[in-house]
Amino acid sequence: MATNRPVSLQRFIYRTLTLRLLLMAALIGVCTGAGVYLSERRNLTALVVEETRVEIQMLIARTLQIVKEQGDQQRAAFHQALEERLARAVPSDTGAFVYVNFSQTGSGDSEERIATDYPLIAQVLGFIRSQPQGLPHEGHFAEALTLGERLHIWTVMPLTDPAGPNPAYAQAMFAPSEKTLQGLHQKLRRSVALALFIVALTSGLLYPVIFQLVRKLTLFSRSLLDANLGTLSLLASAIAKRDSDTDVHNFRVTLYAMRLAEAMHLENSALQTLIKGAFLHDVGKIGVRDEILLKPGRLDALEFARMQEHVRYGLDIIAASPWLADASQVVGGHHEKFDGSGYPEGQAGEAIPLGARIFAVVDVFDALTSKRPYKEPLSLAQTLDLLRQGRGSHFDPAIVDTFITIAPELYQAYAGREDQRLKEELKAVMARAFSEGEIMLD
Repeated sequence: MATNRPVSLQRFIYRTLTLRLLLMAALIGVCTGAGVYLSERRNLTALVVEETRVEIQMLIARTLQIVKEQGDQQRAAFHQALEERLARAVPSDTGAFVYVNFSQTGSGDSEERIATDYPLIAQVLGFIRSQPQGLPHEGHFAEALTLGERLHIWTVMPLTDPAGPNPAYAQAMFAPSEKTLQGLHQKLRRSVALALFIVALTSGLLYPVIFQLVRKLTLFSRSLLDANLGTLSLLASAIAKRDSDTDVHNFRVTLYAMRLAEAMHLENSALQTLIKGAFLHDVGKIGVRDEILLKPGRLDALEFARMQEHVRYGLDIIAASPWLADASQVVGGHHEKFDGSGYPEGQAGEAIPLGARIFAVVDVFDALTSKRPYKEPLSLAQTLDLLRQGRGSHFDPAIVDTFITIAPELYQAYAGREDQRLKEELKAVMARAFSEGEIMLD
């Protein structure tokens, strides 16, 4: 059985707070970085589109001037205007055109310029050649894409009215410069670092406030837990007095159950369930009439049936408290037997809740080793023989086997004791189980 490691509520909140702040910082950093990156891509695309538009307007204006002055055909005028522009081109800080194509639909006229010295020109041409034949019949557009792990901008711009006959277009592939790309990456890193810094600073400012709130929450939680445990102890004491018993029976049987659960390596929530169930296992006896509950002799069949109803009474009592709901495992099942001959449901085997199977063993052990008005306590050897006899019939065999390994130590420490020091020891065990174990981490 797996064992969970108990941590205090305060430590749990601090740890959760730290993890949440780190996750929030990472999320904000990623979102901010992605936003900056997309924003810079859009800005770069808009810049390239604008530069392309200016270039094309200048080419168009020069082309029309050549046609007017020299009477050349449009294709020849395009060619001359393009050569003039390339000859005067000054490298831009933002990047350069590595591919330019001017074409006129329906006429076959085309001019193409390729920057053959560009290292990624093969990837550029591969992309261009893979595009569908024909050009769009709408306004300009620009698309950002990655070729050879490098950002490029592909633009298509109309040279003449797209709605007119045989419209002319310009296609261009723009490669941003290393300076532009480095600037983009630097902005990204700065933005992410700034976002993380802001989150860390905000968290640092909020942490003292949260720390104080956690301290108050912890104190309130402990006070509430102490009140619940105090009420539990008082109720158990009232039950004991009603049954002409003493509190120490509840103390001993709860300590036995805790030690056995720990030996079985149960998780902390099971220890809490056992504590509540052990204290309240006979709470239903409050509803049994005195002439039956306090009868000194043997009960007849009808009286025994009435006594058995204390299980149902107990379940009804704890049903009103959500905090005690898990105690129903022991309250409702501590008289069930492993072979199915118990009551009230006649459950058998592992259908009986684990807490009830554990409690059945320690309850009988305490009864056998304790002095009663009608009997003397049995020795450890006699008690263990009886437990072995009930193995597989009354008790879960695996639980009996585990209990026998620790029984000598428990017998020496607790058997027959009625001093109030048991209460102090049990209080320490309960504090560890509840105060440190309210929050469990796998």
